[in-house]
Amino acid sequence: MSDPRQKLFYARLFDDLRMVLAVHRCGSMTRAAAEFDTTTSTVSRQIARLRSVLGVAPFIKTEGTWRLNPRVSALIEAFELADGMIASEIGRLGTTDPEATREIRIGTLPSLISHVLLPAVGKLHEQVPGLRPIFENRIHELGLGTSDVAVTFALPESGRIKARRCGQFAFALYAPHGWQRGQGWVSLTDRFAARYAPARKRWFGDDPMLKVESFAQAVMAMSSLGMAGMLPVVVGEAEPDLVHIRDSGLDLSRDLYLIYHESRSEDDDLRHIIDWICQQTEKLPERAKSELHVAQDRPFTSTG
Repeated sequence: MSDPRQKLFYARLFDDLRMVLAVHRCGSMTRAAAEFDTTTSTVSRQIARLRSVLGVAPFIKTEGTWRLNPRVSALIEAFELADGMIASEIGRLGTTDPEATREIRIGTLPSLISHVLLPAVGKLHEQVPGLRPIFENRIHELGLGTSDVAVTFALPESGRIKARRCGQFAFALYAPHGWQRGQGWVSLTDRFAARYAPARKRWFGDDPMLKVESFAQAVMAMSSLGMAGMLPVVVGEAEPDLVHIRDSGLDLSRDLYLIYHESRSEDDDLRHIIDWICQQTEKLPERAKSELHVAQDRPFTSTG
């Protein structure tokens, strides 16, 4: 029986290494499959095929998590470096043709995309006409995933990643005009808001009446049901029917970090994207603009 390692099909090997890198970056087969618009069974088959070629398992499964096998970490790091350099060179070739379209995948918070970056895309197109951003929602994912550049709350613990602090993202308590304390509040699900739940429950005096999966859903619930809730300031300030509840002690800001792989350091297109993102995030408000003067005793009414 022939040894599969005697004949390497590099096109297939490239695809399999890219999938292993995606699983490593995303942290799970499920998320990697979603990034490539495929199934977890396909991802599993590619990993099994690479194991057959290499003679060693790319991952070690421990306690339900997939950890990169240290024996292949140097190979995956080399592939990641080569993949980034190839992407940079392809982008550089594209810049010689002003009509050529080049895509850059940007992963970050949905509200940062909708309220900060999308409104500024026109300026990007004026500066670099051929550059086309592809926006990808990323919330709790660590690292780059399959994005070319990401804006996150946390720095990756390992990998050849370049990072740059690019501003602060503020959150504040909002409610409809006339809302009174005790009339209920809405929260994101525990997957997103568990760390803040105890402090919010103490202030409101009870559990949220409703939990949702996104801030867009929270805004709809707050407006239609007359409830309060925590929102990104860029979202809350854009809603004329909501006002900032001052002095709750719940408002907070988190540092934003822009990250990309060091192999893309000389990529002109990526540098344009990085500069453009930082121009927008450096202007983010540090706190809500509107202020409410509220009574110290319950119940109180916001007057907007």
